[in-house]
Amino acid sequence: MTTTTTEITITLKAQCLCRAQTFTTPPLPRSALPLRGSACHCTSCRHVTGALRGSSGAVWPGPPDDILRLAAAAAAAAAAAAASGSERSGSGSGSGKGAAPLKRYRHSPRLNVLFCGGCGSGLFFEEFELPRTLQKEEGGDDDDDVGEAKYLVFTGALSVVQEGGDGESGMPSPPPPLVVRCEDHIYVGDTLDGGALGWLRGLNGDGAPVKVWLGGRDTSEEIKPGVRWPAVWDLPGHGVNLKTAAEGKGGDVPLRCHCGGVDLLLRAGEAQREFEEKQGKGEELPWFVDPVTHKLLGSLDACDSCRIAAGSEVFNWTFTSLKHISFAGSNPQGFPEDTSALRAAVETKGASHDARIGTLAFYASSPEVQRYFCGRCSATVFYAVDERPDLVDVAVGLLDSPDGARAESAISWSFGGQLNWGQDMVGTWREGMVRAVEKEGEEWRIERGFPKSWRRVAKEQAEQAGGD
Repeated sequence: MTTTTTEITITLKAQCLCRAQTFTTPPLPRSALPLRGSACHCTSCRHVTGALRGSSGAVWPGPPDDILRLAAAAAAAAAAAAASGSERSGSGSGSGKGAAPLKRYRHSPRLNVLFCGGCGSGLFFEEFELPRTLQKEEGGDDDDDVGEAKYLVFTGALSVVQEGGDGESGMPSPPPPLVVRCEDHIYVGDTLDGGALGWLRGLNGDGAPVKVWLGGRDTSEEIKPGVRWPAVWDLPGHGVNLKTAAEGKGGDVPLRCHCGGVDLLLRAGEAQREFEEKQGKGEELPWFVDPVTHKLLGSLDACDSCRIAAGSEVFNWTFTSLKHISFAGSNPQGFPEDTSALRAAVETKGASHDARIGTLAFYASSPEVQRYFCGRCSATVFYAVDERPDLVDVAVGLLDSPDGARAESAISWSFGGQLNWGQDMVGTWREGMVRAVEKEGEEWRIERGFPKSWRRVAKEQAEQAGGD
């Protein structure tokens, strides 16, 4: 007697944060996984996501028909709105209720970013074999014959929604497989300082090193396994800061999205001097300020919401008082200094709208939370909570610091220790990444001779006291 068995299948979903955009694959044989992906550290990917690396390269294993249909509908709606003058390009707000368009942004001559217009979540790169030579307006059509597009899914948007059993065998399903295997890190040279590579070299979680290229795959210098780039001795020490920078001449760090619709300054040098003076007077420092260097805290965040919103696993935030952000350009004053004013500035329409707000939009992921993004290119910008009215989280990938992507003259990084919201990945196909990031982050901290973060020290002391 024989038993008929059916190969275990898995259905994948790519979904935005507000759930207005949902794409599912047909059932895939487990043997078709993992998909092959890549981590891109180029300047463009950082500024179009807000993350320290773009996480894509995996070809979407589902049919492109739904993607094309929704993108075409959004293009038609955008064209109609532009013709009637009823919509200001790029700005607005949303709560995820009602229809939101799948918007298209021209990232490069060969690439479009497809993202949700309601919440800003990046979902796909639309990649053409040949570059387009005609200027493409948002939502417009190209006259060039550039061939068929392929669709590369942002891996942060992926989840497993259904896993079929193995037929009539009655055996339980095995643990979730690795859905995407990152094959390499590319364009690391753009970061100047290595960016997120210090804690992501083995992000697949299996202990195997991932190839690293300073530029494009197979067309640039490869950094060999076990070799740090840049070398640790070429990187600044923990104490480097911007306190001595002349005001407006080195102390300000540009904060820009890819399209330039969000163009701001983080006045990091001014903030450091202010915090040092406050500490000298015996006043308490904000929780996000390093008590030794007076730099802003830099964090590694594994929460599901940030992953989906940016399309990239392990997002990086820094934190600042809104009073230390200003507009770029010749008229910098007047940026909102509390979260309610920021929300109102984005929501204001017509003649009263401040043009310097640009393409900043937000998605209210809950009544008291606003996730700000660029409404034209999709970049994650800020995270704001009503109970912290004078403070926002800032997407580190948008900072243009001359010392590199990690902006270490402005940011005091919390390397090593427990990954923030790592529990969101536990029990999923990303669990190995949590362990790898925690391990590599700690090794990176020790190798560089950095102290433990003051917040980590306080947490460990509290845990020890509680256990005594």
